Amino acid sequence: MSVAQATDEELAARYQEGEVAAFEELLRRHQRSVYNFIYRFLGNSPRADDLFQEVFLKVVRGIGSFRHDSKFTTWLFRITRNVCIDDLRRKRVQDAIPTEGGPGGGARFGSAAESVPDPAEPVDEVLARRELVEVLEGGVSLLAPEQREVFLLREHAGLAFQDIARVVGCTRNTAKSRMRYALEKLRRYLEDRGSAAGRRRAAGG
Repeated sequence: MSVAQATDEELAARYQEGEVAAFEELLRRHQRSVYNFIYRFLGNSPRADDLFQEVFLKVVRGIGSFRHDSKFTTWLFRITRNVCIDDLRRKRVQDAIPTEGGPGGGARFGSAAESVPDPAEPVDEVLARRELVEVLEGGVSLLAPEQREVFLLREHAGLAFQDIARVVGCTRNTAKSRMRYALEKLRRYLEDRGSAAGRRRAAGG
């Protein structure tokens, strides 16, 4: 079976046996969602590239600990979340944070955050979508951390609530409740931004 046809769990087993191509396929499948989780969970941190590297180095070094009693993505995003939390803890005790590099700035495992617009898509639609994404990301950054991580794991990583619960260490119902609160807050945030934009247009701003 080719690597493209194998499941994540089959690829993990093959990589445990030393098949490098299996790791490359896992990286290809999940690098974007991992990078996006890190970048947005930490509030567009300039350290996203470094932490992205750290996550996959931990995957390389720790693949032997994957026991196939859960989905590979659950194991992967548990590592990703722990790396992010460790970084937040380090920031609390540091007087300054390294700022070199930026999103997509030369990660060894490849750029995961680049988004190339379709040249056939009208420019006004591209700009409108980008504006909506920027507004939404502003709302996501204001969510409580426990709500933000559930939202990102659900919407960007595509994990089921049961798997999210395993990643963050809560019950499935708690994960669903956090998601509900996150969506309610984002809806209010978008409504408030829309109302503010409408008032500026009415005032000629």
